[in-house]
Parts: sequence; structure tokens; C-alpha cells
Amino acid sequence: MKITYRSFRHLMMLSVILTLVACSNMSNPVRSIPEEPDMPEPQELEIPTVHVLTVNGEMPTCDLITAPEGCMGQSITNATKVGARMTIVKNKETLYDSGDYVEGINGITIRIRGNSSAWKDKRGYKIKLQQATDLLLRGKEDIYHDKDWLLINDETRMLNTMIGLKVNELIGMPWTPRFQFVNLSFNGQSQGLYLLIESVKRNKRCRINVSNSGYIIEYDPYWWNENLWFETLMTTSYDAKFTFKYPDIGGIQPTQIDYIRDFVNKFDDGLVNKNHFAEYIDTVSFASWLLAQDILGNYDAHGSNIFFTKYDDTSDSKLMMGCLWDFDAIMMTTDAWSNSHRLAYFVRLISNSTDRSFANAYRQRWEEIKDTLFTTLKEYIEAFSISEEGQAFDRAITADNKLWGRRCPNLRQLTDEALAWFEKRKLWMDAAIQNEIY
Repeated sequence: MKITYRSFRHLMMLSVILTLVACSNMSNPVRSIPEEPDMPEPQELEIPTVHVLTVNGEMPTCDLITAPEGCMGQSITNATKVGARMTIVKNKETLYDSGDYVEGINGITIRIRGNSSAWKDKRGYKIKLQQATDLLLRGKEDIYHDKDWLLINDETRMLNTMIGLKVNELIGMPWTPRFQFVNLSFNGQSQGLYLLIESVKRNKRCRINVSNSGYIIEYDPYWWNENLWFETLMTTSYDAKFTFKYPDIGGIQPTQIDYIRDFVNKFDDGLVNKNHFAEYIDTVSFASWLLAQDILGNYDAHGSNIFFTKYDDTSDSKLMMGCLWDFDAIMMTTDAWSNSHRLAYFVRLISNSTDRSFANAYRQRWEEIKDTLFTTLKEYIEAFSISEEGQAFDRAITADNKLWGRRCPNLRQLTDEALAWFEKRKLWMDAAIQNEIY
């Protein structure tokens, strides 16, 4: 069945749902910002402050939407993009200034982002620079320049993303997104603590390295809220289907969709029929990705943003796993595998009785990293807890809790909890891997 037909069927189904939700939200399309309590000045927090001043003070809006029957999740639609000027200031020194918004020349656009996270009072945002630059200010070279950046509303477990991305780096994934803790001020009102972070996208120099003819696709439970998706032999249920991060759907050709769908189908067929699958995937990257999820004890499975990449459209490149992403639910599976372990792809990879390459790679990666990863991770967490940045982060947590009425633990509590959890996790993982079929 042609992808264009499935997309048409999806859009017809989605249009009915969008109409109903839009009507229900029409009277209150976006939640109001809370009244600001007595807050410290941003410079007193000693972390960078991102100041966003929108054109005419306009706030970005969106409508809330729930999944169609049989699908999962909740998301947003009709997210508006607003022009703005953005500055980054630390200790009263301006580190970056986008200039006033002029489309294609200066400034930024900003919109609400996320799926279930966008339903919270504290929203996350996507920033589009009109001129590419490195918002993390890593030097004068333009290697890190890009137009797309995110502000993540990570208020529940503030250290989770920092820890998860460190594991992503230590496990050897090809790219690790970099970030900076910041305070966000929106049209003069403090929004509290955020992560300013690189977005997942193609950028051969500094993000995901795929060629012009390459692919970045997502095994996506929110496919029902996308304009283009495809299914394969193993994605015929409503749980998840594949959506595109690259190529951009505005310029993607039908032949490109056919190519990547057929390639993934060959991989699927190898799993379903227990044929040889290793010629289609980079087994080590798949094993490393799952091992990282298990080390982190991620309770979230489908919601953990599963990215596949393929460098180009030749037979020389294989499917690889992209970076880990979304760490809201790490350190939550005690004495058990992460829930990623139960995803259909990994169940079949692990249990394949004909081709043991994945199981062998998983065990080998564990033996290679277990003595260094946990030690390095412990040192990294402890060093942050006593650093100037860590102390500034701790003060920002206090201010964020006051602003949003949260009860996020302080840095010392978060640090102690994480160190204790990973100490036990290493022992459990070692015993479990020895006792399993790897």
C-alpha cells in the first residue's frame, strides 16, 4: 500500500480529532504564566539568563490534542511561531545578542514544543535562529553553528538529562547533544530553570553525520500527529511507526520513502523469520544503545525517542542507533531491565537463535565498559555537585521551585540518590548479564 494513501487516511482521521480538540480549547488555547513571586534577580543565580522579547509582546500558543483511539500519548497542534529578540547574559555581561527580529536576517522565532511535556504549565520551546551560531559559546570557530536549538522544561528531575547524556557519551554513541543550564526570562517574566540544548538533527560537522542522501528516522509513538509516516513488517500496530527527522518532509521524494521503508523491512524480515539481519544494522550501536538504557534503568520505552540513522542510500551503510534522548524516567526500574528491553525490536534481537551477533555484542560491550563507565560517571556527578556551576544550579532549583510551586530536591539530595542508585545498578547488571542468555 502506498505511503501517500496511508498519509491521506491518517490526515482524514486526525482532522476530525483536531477539530474536536480545537473547539474544546478555543476559550483557553494556552495556559497563563503564573504570577511571579518574590524572585532573585537572574544575575544572582550565576547561570546564564536567556532573555526573550517577542514582537509586540506576543506569546506563542498551541492547542492540546489527545491520541486517536488505539494510539498512545498526548501532544499539541497549531503551535504558533513568534518573532523575537534573544540575548544571553551572565554576570551582567551580554554573551549573545540575536538583534531585533527581521525574517531571514536577525533575531529568532520561538514556538512551544514537546508532546506530553507541553501539557505542563511550564512549557518547553523550540528556537529557530535567523543566523546560525553556537548558543553554547564554545569558541570562535563556526563548527558548532546551527539555527535549531531547544529550551527543555526539565523541572522534575533536573540532573536526569545531564546524567543520561553522559552515559550516552561514555557508551560510545556517535554524537552526544551538548547543553547549558540557563534561567529563562520571557518578556520580562522569569520562567525558571531550563536546559538550552542542541536539537536532534542532521549537521555533518557537529550533530548527526549523515550525507545528503542519508536518513534520520524515529520509531515514533506520536506518528499519529505527524503529516508523514510509514510502517513496516514490525510496525503494523498502532503502537509506533516511523517518522522523518531527515530528509525534511517538505522536500522528500516518494523514491526516498520507498527506499528507507524497504531497507527497514529487510531488517524486520530478518528478525521475524530469524534470518540473517546483521547485514542491515550496525550491531554494536544497537547493543550499545540498549545497554545504555539498561544501565540508566529507563522506565519509559516508547517515549524514549528511538532514532535510527543511515549514512547514505548505498549498500555500504547500515542502520545505526542515534543518540539517547528523553530521560524523565531513568533510575526507575529497580532489579529489572529497562522497559526498552521489552520493545519488539530488541526482544527479537536478543532472542534470535540463529544469529547471535546482537547478544554477543551486548555482552562484549558490557565487559568493555563496566569497570570504567560507573567510576567515570560517579566522578562526573560528584565533580558537578561541588563546582561553581553546580552551586548556581542548586540556587536555580530553589528559585524554580518557588516560581512553579514544585518540590524538586536540592542538588545534594539528587546527587546522593543518583550515586546510590548507580552503585546498586552495577551489581544488579553484572549478575543479570551473567545469568541471562548473552
